Amino acid sequence: MDAYTEVIEGRPVLQWLGNSALSTLGAAVISTFISTLGGYSLSRFRSRGQEAMGFTLLFSRMLPGTLLIIPIFVLFSTTGLTNNLWSVILVNIAATVPFTTWLMKGFIDSVPVEIEQAAMIDGCSRLKALWHVVTPLLLPGLAATFTYASILTWGDFLFARTLMSNPQGWTVTVGIASFIGEYSVDWSGLMAVSLMSTAPMVILFILLEPFLSRGMTAGAVKG
Repeated sequence: MDAYTEVIEGRPVLQWLGNSALSTLGAAVISTFISTLGGYSLSRFRSRGQEAMGFTLLFSRMLPGTLLIIPIFVLFSTTGLTNNLWSVILVNIAATVPFTTWLMKGFIDSVPVEIEQAAMIDGCSRLKALWHVVTPLLLPGLAATFTYASILTWGDFLFARTLMSNPQGWTVTVGIASFIGEYSVDWSGLMAVSLMSTAPMVILFILLEPFLSRGMTAGAVKG
C-alpha cells in the first residue's frame, strides 16, 4: 500500500481524478442530450437534409483525432480556451456525438411512432411527446449512450494532453503518462494510479448494468 500513499502525497492524483470526473460527467450528459434530439430527428423525419446530416456525422466519426488535433489546438489557443476544463469537455462532446447520435437513433427506431402520435392527438406538442412519452421508454438506450460517452471521455488522452499543459488541470490519463520518464518508469506509482483510475468506470457499470443488459439488445432491433 506504500505506492498508493506515495502517489497521493507526492502527486495531485485526487485533483486528476476530479478533473476526469468533471469532464466525463459534463461531456456524457451533454452528449446524451444532444444525441437524443439528433437521433430523434434522424429517426422520425425523412428528407435529403436529414440524410446529408446523418452521413456527415458518420464521416466525421471516421476522422482520426491525430488529424484534427492541430486545428483544434490552434482554434482553442486563439480563443484563449487552453488550460480550461471546458475545452476538454467541448472537444469530447464533438468526438462522441456523431456515434452516440446514431446509437440513439437505433433505440428510437424501436419505439412505435403511434405512441407519440396518440400523445400529440391528446394535445401534446412534439417536444412534450418526446419528453413525456418517448424518453421514459428510452432509459436503456440513454444508459448505454451515457456509458459509451463516459468511457470515451474518461479514456481520452490526446485532447486532454494537448489542451491542458498545467499539471493541476490534467486528467487522470495524462497524469498516468507522467509516471513514464525519459530514462526510467515509476512502475509502482504507475500501477497504483492506473488501478485507481479504473474504479469509477467499474462503479458506473455496476450502477447501470440493469439498463445496459436491456439496452444493448433493444437498440439492435432496428438499424
